[in-house]
Amino acid sequence: MTGGEGRLQGRIAYVLGGGSDGPARPGEALPMGNGRAIALRLAAEGATVVVGDKVLDRAEATVAHLGGPGLAVEVDAADPDSCRAAVAAAVDHGAGRLDVVVCNVGLSGREPLKVQSLEDWDLASDVNVRSHWLTAQAALGPMLAQGSGAFAFVGSTAGVYSSRRSLSYEATKAAQLAVMRHVAVRYADRGIRSNAVVLGNIDSALVRREFGDAPGAARAAVVPMGREGRPEEAAGAVAFLVSDDAGYVTGQSLLVDGGVSAAWPVPPVVS
Repeated sequence: MTGGEGRLQGRIAYVLGGGSDGPARPGEALPMGNGRAIALRLAAEGATVVVGDKVLDRAEATVAHLGGPGLAVEVDAADPDSCRAAVAAAVDHGAGRLDVVVCNVGLSGREPLKVQSLEDWDLASDVNVRSHWLTAQAALGPMLAQGSGAFAFVGSTAGVYSSRRSLSYEATKAAQLAVMRHVAVRYADRGIRSNAVVLGNIDSALVRREFGDAPGAARAAVVPMGREGRPEEAAGAVAFLVSDDAGYVTGQSLLVDGGVSAAWPVPPVVS
């Protein structure tokens, strides 16, 4: 794991969606999703990391590889009480302090408007938006009390332009960015910063679980850099945004997509 610059030394961080499952990359002992890579990077930068995941075993696997103190908590992103309880556990672990919150959990889909079901829409809204604003709302208390804090929302380019695949995913990822901007603008004068890392084609455990390895080359073909990104690259962007190196950065969406969003016309996402 890269990093280790100590930019987050002594800080308490909570990563929602910090576990992962799915097949590992060749030579990879631990399947690496974006949340897991973020948790490991924050720990490498000196933070004490609390990892929340729907499957406790996944969170515990991440904590076991932090290389330092950490805590695994079980959290169901579709359950409001569970979201609040996980933040409370992170605050308790930090003896009342919480410096960094990363909202990474997300639910994808493949249903366009004509066949989008109400159940799919509601679940995507609960996981991709509601869990994030509940987490942010619960974290604001200790952050405002201490006069500082940094949020990072892990979004998707599907929230910026249409992927032509899933309406619920596109709409909720766009709403997620609205939550990020609201926190940034409303609480900037109270020492709170809020930004988003907007990801394009990332070779994560979730993507491999959903699509397998075969579509990887086709997805990479639409990327100007000619390859998919890695979870570690997403983690590096998050680590920057929550560190003091980004002390004058708030309300921004940092696109980590290998140049796809810079191309015109934007190529369709291959699924």
